[in-house]
Amino acid sequence: MRDVLLDTVGKLTVPPLYHDKAQDVLQVLAWGDIRQSRLSPASTMFATTGRQLYVIGDIDGGFRPRSNPYDLYNFGQPLPNDPLANKLQGVWAQPVKALNGYGFVVEAGGEAWPLLDAVRFTQTFADVQFAYRRGALIATRQDFVPPDRPALFTTLALRNTGNRPVDVRLVFFVYFDLEDAWFTSLAEQRNFGETVTVKDGRLIARATSAPEAWAVAIGGAMPPSQTRVTSGPDGQHIGQLAYTARLEAGAEQAWAFGVVVESKSGPQVALQHLDEWLPQREALLVEKQALYDSLLAAGPRFHSPDVRFSAAFDLARANLQMLEAESPALGRYFYAGLENFPFWFSNDGAYSVPGLLASNLIASTQNHLLIGQRLASQGRVPHQVSPAGKVVAKGNAQETPQWVLALWDVYRWTGDRDFLAETYHAAQEGLFDYTLGALDPDGDGYPAGPGIIESRDMGAEKLDSATYLWAALHALAQMADVLNDPATAAHAHAAADCIATRFDADWWDAAGGTYAMSLEAADNAQRSVPYWAVVVPLEVGLATPEHAAVTFATLRARYLNQWGLKHTAGTDERVWALSTATLSRAAYRYGEPELGFQMLQHIAQTLDHGSIGLFHELIPDGLCFLQLWSGATFVRGVVEDLMGVHVRADRHAVTIAPKLPAAWDCAELEHLRFGEHAISIRATPGGIAVCHLSGPGPLAVTYRAPDGTETAFTLEPGKVHESGA
Repeated sequence: MRDVLLDTVGKLTVPPLYHDKAQDVLQVLAWGDIRQSRLSPASTMFATTGRQLYVIGDIDGGFRPRSNPYDLYNFGQPLPNDPLANKLQGVWAQPVKALNGYGFVVEAGGEAWPLLDAVRFTQTFADVQFAYRRGALIATRQDFVPPDRPALFTTLALRNTGNRPVDVRLVFFVYFDLEDAWFTSLAEQRNFGETVTVKDGRLIARATSAPEAWAVAIGGAMPPSQTRVTSGPDGQHIGQLAYTARLEAGAEQAWAFGVVVESKSGPQVALQHLDEWLPQREALLVEKQALYDSLLAAGPRFHSPDVRFSAAFDLARANLQMLEAESPALGRYFYAGLENFPFWFSNDGAYSVPGLLASNLIASTQNHLLIGQRLASQGRVPHQVSPAGKVVAKGNAQETPQWVLALWDVYRWTGDRDFLAETYHAAQEGLFDYTLGALDPDGDGYPAGPGIIESRDMGAEKLDSATYLWAALHALAQMADVLNDPATAAHAHAAADCIATRFDADWWDAAGGTYAMSLEAADNAQRSVPYWAVVVPLEVGLATPEHAAVTFATLRARYLNQWGLKHTAGTDERVWALSTATLSRAAYRYGEPELGFQMLQHIAQTLDHGSIGLFHELIPDGLCFLQLWSGATFVRGVVEDLMGVHVRADRHAVTIAPKLPAAWDCAELEHLRFGEHAISIRATPGGIAVCHLSGPGPLAVTYRAPDGTETAFTLEPGKVHESGA
């Protein structure tokens, strides 16, 4: 793409949103003591996020069209009826979109320089920065989103490194695209288009479908010399704020801009917020920096001989913070991933809950699960909910059991009896009435319907659904014990025992060397398909040791590649971080800690590819470039499996059973909090040292050595105890 040119009256023609052919960009990660860098394609995506707004763009400063990556993989192009085809990039304040993108053009010496050719991109999590250079001019763009406001601030600094003054004209371009999110609309119909007006040097866009509610306000900290609205080739509204300045030799000048999105109270409130928040941008950036600094200061942190593996633990927690979301309809919860899944998902949340709790994101995690209860129908927890609160997809058969397991995880980590009591009835209804009732008409204990793998090539009863149900029944029985409900505890134990008694006879596929992925509903005939979920019985501990050993041998022979556990042996070589994390947990559970650690290493390998500092959906890269369960299951794996920490906040107790890799001589987990307690652990091959940093009273600690022997001791707050060599 050639640079934009001036027309005969000195006005800029509208620049595109990206260069067709761009040079690679140096990506830099700079957060606390973590420094990483690598050269990457200019089209590599970045995200900067707050709870109420996020930006998706490219590391060269552009905004390339983005579509559902699942459709691109399956069909080679977006679906024809996808309203957001080529529109996932830009500025989003879910459940609405504001801009396709934004950018700057610098005019100097009769030439125009569109800032779409960054040579360096820096991710700090608090903000993102783009560095450009042309001749004597150096430009730096800084973007950030405040933690709790539907706003974006972008600042462009220009420095003249030459020995002569330079007269510049700067134009800030914004490309409006007011769109509803997938599967929902703010008004009765999806919005198409917007009206854009100018008022006192500000740009105001109103959605055609809801002009009194939905608006975007844009302005600069300094009054522009010119404010215009033009149209792109496709009729898209494009706003321009223009400025002029003389940069003396060695001088620098900065221009700051704000974008505010309002989806309830309309343009006046959007303008009011813009005028109020734009002068506060520096304080808001300090607030954002403090949020991410606190992740390092407050912990938990992990230290090991492998520096990059240790850094991955911190980066995973930063990723979880990036995906914490808030909408008027749902409150605080977690996106499943960007760019494709800015929604509430049940199973994504359930897999992520232990990692979220270990990362101290307690309140949002609890509310994420309460959303499932609030929107459940006759015990069926939904699969997917839009940020507007609309149930997009009903729950699959395994999701209600997974939700119940997550409830128990919350109680273990928090000791919050009120939360347990609030969700207890829904857990009972979900397992007894829905999963074992509506989904199990033949009464064999195996629910029918789609499971974690949504495919039609299996029988009605799925392995993962039956397995998670068994585990959830045990969790429900423990809830019942806590809440003094012996009848429910007995019922849950009996139902779980019924599944366990027949499980191996029904599900073990000796010829395939794994458990069968499904059974036919009519006669329980096995229908085996080599999906990754054959490992789920090992993940939850339902498999016999003998069958677990055979399964591991089969997985090594047919299911593993250089990145981890393949989606489907023989046909789909792609590796999901989730499936690899599931195998990791299974390996630690069944005495294969080196395999478990290898899988955790594979998950961390996503950090060496694609967007810097981000855990992706696939290993090494692919689909969502920022995925919740990828980072969360890594945190869970380090805390609960590698370090072997099992907490019971309600009992003021913790069991610690480290399983260090053979190559490590030690590992440390600092400032791990659960309930009212905080501890630090140093593990060596022969023992542990535990420091009870704080707590309301003594902590009961059980140390389980690698040979299985146990040592119990009580630790007062402020005290340290060493056990073993």
